[in-house]
Amino acid sequence: MPLISVGTITRLGGREFLVIGLVSCAVLLYAILVTRILSVVLWYHFAFLSISLAMLGLGAPGVWYSLAAPGAKALERSLIAAGVLTPLSVVAILQWGSRFGESAPFWVLVLLAPLAAMGSAVCLLIIAAPGNRVARIYGADLLGATLGALLVIPLMHGIPTPPLVASLGLLPLGAALLCGTSPRIVAALATALLVSIAWGKPYELRYTKSRAEVTPPLYERWTPTARVAVFPARKTDAFAWGMGSRYRHEPVEQLWLELDGSAGSPITRFDGSLDGLEHLFFDVTSAAYQIRKPSQVCIIGAGGGRDILTALKAGASRVDAVELNPFIVEAVGETFGEFSGGVYHLPAVRAVVDEGRSFLTRTAEHYDVLQISLIDTWAATAVGAYSLSENNLYTLEAFRLYWQRLAPDGILTISRWISGSMQMEASRLALLADAALRQEGIGDPLQHIVLLQGDRVGNLLLFKRPRDRARMEAIDRIAAERGFVRRWPASARDDSLLSVVLREGPARLERMGFDLSPPSDDRPFFFQTLNILRVPDASVQAVVGFNEKSVVLLRQLLVTVAVATLCLFFIPFLLRRHISRAAGFGAGSAYFSSIGCAFMFVEIPLINRFTLYLGHPSRAVVVVLGTMLLGAGLGALSVSSLAAGRARAAVLLLPLLLTLQTVALHVLFAKTQSLSLPLRAALAIAIVAPPSYLMGFAFPLGMMRFGEGNRSWFWAVNGATSVVASVSTLALAMVFGFAAVQAVGIVCYVAAGLLLWRGAWSS
Repeated sequence: MPLISVGTITRLGGREFLVIGLVSCAVLLYAILVTRILSVVLWYHFAFLSISLAMLGLGAPGVWYSLAAPGAKALERSLIAAGVLTPLSVVAILQWGSRFGESAPFWVLVLLAPLAAMGSAVCLLIIAAPGNRVARIYGADLLGATLGALLVIPLMHGIPTPPLVASLGLLPLGAALLCGTSPRIVAALATALLVSIAWGKPYELRYTKSRAEVTPPLYERWTPTARVAVFPARKTDAFAWGMGSRYRHEPVEQLWLELDGSAGSPITRFDGSLDGLEHLFFDVTSAAYQIRKPSQVCIIGAGGGRDILTALKAGASRVDAVELNPFIVEAVGETFGEFSGGVYHLPAVRAVVDEGRSFLTRTAEHYDVLQISLIDTWAATAVGAYSLSENNLYTLEAFRLYWQRLAPDGILTISRWISGSMQMEASRLALLADAALRQEGIGDPLQHIVLLQGDRVGNLLLFKRPRDRARMEAIDRIAAERGFVRRWPASARDDSLLSVVLREGPARLERMGFDLSPPSDDRPFFFQTLNILRVPDASVQAVVGFNEKSVVLLRQLLVTVAVATLCLFFIPFLLRRHISRAAGFGAGSAYFSSIGCAFMFVEIPLINRFTLYLGHPSRAVVVVLGTMLLGAGLGALSVSSLAAGRARAAVLLLPLLLTLQTVALHVLFAKTQSLSLPLRAALAIAIVAPPSYLMGFAFPLGMMRFGEGNRSWFWAVNGATSVVASVSTLALAMVFGFAAVQAVGIVCYVAAGLLLWRGAWSS
């Protein structure tokens, strides 16, 4: 018999479907939205650590209820706790987080509390559902999560994220009211929450991962990809990524545009005259504009508009300024338009709100200069915190696309760090360019490459035509005038890291534990230059940057989550005298482990791969995750009305459908990338929906097949292995690629199908 009385369900009189739907909607919204807050106050890899460990809280209640039966009021208490702890977690992050820095216990505790309370409520409803009614309960669970996936982006466009996350407490409070909790208690708690949101002070952000915000921003907008903030003007030295040594400092009035408390760019005061912008040419990122006068220019990641002004000063007659975040264009071009001169809306400028590669795939233009300068937001996305929104700009497929979009005498200019803790980036960039040109059929790619250094920044110049003596003389003249250093072609005495790597190859660094292999769309981890399988010793780690440290942290997280899950798994065996092991315990444990891993191994790669196809991380969440959850929810609802044999056959059919889907993706991406967004979204739904429908069969069939007496334990196993799989997905993708991870997910579904059919495993 289940450990919670079926009377819990009977007492709700059908309202349990709405109750679980509300809680599941809150769970999904909280997990995605709180990642946005963490991305501002923590570096992206530490945000991933915190949320991954906290997600174990969703499965933990299954262990509690395996060891001790819940009380009669357990469901109501869980819902009230979730309603209170959700806003309190936001207050704790914003008001106390700066005191604890990167103290893992604080962050895990703050996030674990509301997730465990919500997980407890869902677990109680699942394990209390009698017979095949569990399929309908689970279907309602997934449909509630679907609603969350569909609402998350519209809500983020309209409401600042901190109070939005706090307001999620209203959902479990509403569910508690449906469960019979005193209306007075619910009303009092809901009123207190709404008053705190209206007051606003508890949800004000005044620190970020890089500093305390002593001066409040002039402009603040929370968006699906970043918190955009603009800070007051000040006359200081002209901002530059990499100034040449011959620059003579002069004050320039600028605003500072910042994303997620770290990445940013200046908004330069512009009165319509280009005469006062000479300082722009002393930045090494501008070198391409000085080598040849451009006509057609494309800037990927136009930000505060500084690169637009550089292109116009160089004489460009047409500038396509591509920016992913529409609110940056709005802030720079309109809100601060008088200050910036409306730089995005000047006659020669076309503002394009799109992901860079998505735009370049669809356009037929060819450019004299294509510029990508230090595009790195370090913004954790809903797709997964290591899957940065800029990852797809630095892959083999991306570089081949850039090459194809250059005019016959065009120049691709890409800037990355070349010295300091992130110096590996320039070397990896050069090796990536070399590999991409070889795939384009260029026999000697190094004859097309020049790399200049200004301060700590390296500017890779990729010429469509091989460089000749006249061009090299022009480049050296510009370098001498501006104070740049030419790193490639290198002199015999140049022993810089980049020069050594291009002359000798990366083998020496790879033996030390670095990974400088060219990233691809299937393995788009340009910024993680350590080999996750062979991390260097502590002396090397001490001098590398936070991107390299993120790989070390991912290894540690993988071990931590694995140990936590093993402990979770073996606790019932250690305490076997206190837990009832009904028939099907062994096979059921293996089954729910398999489907827990399988779903994540399929879901995360799919969302990552569709991010590029749909042109935006938020679109991938809405379209792909929304379709998967809706399809699985409808599938779960269908289980209760199907004959057992037919339903089990569907689970065996699932791996075949997923295999066909994987093959179809290659054709879909290659043949339809240039279609309009509505058509691409429709095709994405069409290819994701059928397997998702069958994926929805797996969980309720397991609950029905392996016995009601083990349901709380099966819930725990499924939740714990899902978290392990989510972490493992990133680690495996860094080494083998997302396609390989999907293949592992398919194998897990095959194993689950066999376990479902083999009754002899029951114990």
